[in-house]
Amino acid sequence: MAIKEFEIGHKFGPYEITYDEKSSDAYSKAIKNRDIRNHSPFYLISTSFGILLEDINLEEGAVHLNQTVKWIKKINEKETVFAYPEIVSKTERRGNFFIKIKIQYRDGSKINLGESISTILISDLGEKN
Repeated sequence: MAIKEFEIGHKFGPYEITYDEKSSDAYSKAIKNRDIRNHSPFYLISTSFGILLEDINLEEGAVHLNQTVKWIKKINEKETVFAYPEIVSKTERRGNFFIKIKIQYRDGSKINLGESISTILISDLGEKN
């Protein structure tokens, strides 16, 4: 289903994120100046967002506009982190959809580690021509 068809409040996941050697090495190669032994929380953000995009149909021409991040607790890279994505806002203006997705990150005890909010723009203008 296309992301713009999901309702506000729709929840995805949870997704289990681990710092395994293979994905950690790939992330370190993709992002310059990253140490394979110590990733920032952006590893969690990019990995969980990537899993989410595999679960949905992201329309052609979608643009990732911005991202905010808030961390509450230090992440233990030896533990599995759970990502809980949710659509928190969806507005339409002149054929453009602005969708905000909040992802909460929790440890195995469900203690909140932090959150990220991404805004995606999807234009319907191409479909009307």
